[in-house]
Amino acid sequence: MDVNFTQAAKARELKKFFQQHGRIYIVVNATGDEVVVPEDLHGELALRLVLNVRMPQPIRIHDDVLESEFTFHGSPFSCRIPMHAIWAAYLPDQHLDTGIMWEGDMPETIKSVIDAVRSQHDEREAVAKDELEQPETPAPAKRRHLRVVK
Repeated sequence: MDVNFTQAAKARELKKFFQQHGRIYIVVNATGDEVVVPEDLHGELALRLVLNVRMPQPIRIHDDVLESEFTFHGSPFSCRIPMHAIWAAYLPDQHLDTGIMWEGDMPETIKSVIDAVRSQHDEREAVAKDELEQPETPAPAKRRHLRVVK
C-alpha cells in the first residue's frame, strides 16, 4: 500500500484536532468516485459531517482515509472518505477560521469564493484605514436658532 506522506500528516493533524476538541465538523468534497457517502449527498463540494467523541460507533482516521458509520436522515450509512477529499475541519458554532483548511485539497470553486470574500474584506479594511488616517475637518459652527432678547 502506497501512502502519501502529505495525506498521512493531514490525518495526524485532523486526529489531533479531533482529540483536542472532541466535537468538530469536517468539510468534504464528495464529488470523487472514491468518496462513499449516501447517493443524495454525492456531488457536494462542501459536505459537512460531524465527528463527536460521544458517537457510539468508532471513527477510524487512518493515514489515507476516514471511515465511520454516520446517520443521515435517521438511517445509518457506512462512509469512507479519503483524506484528500477532506478540505477543512472546524469547531461547531464557530467560523471556519477557527479550524484548519487544507487549501491544496479545496475545490477550485470554493477557493474562488473564499478569495473573493477575502478580497472584499481587504478592500473594506483599506477603506476603513483610509478614513481613520484622514484628518477630521471641524464641523461648521452651529448657529443658534433662538436669539437672546434683552
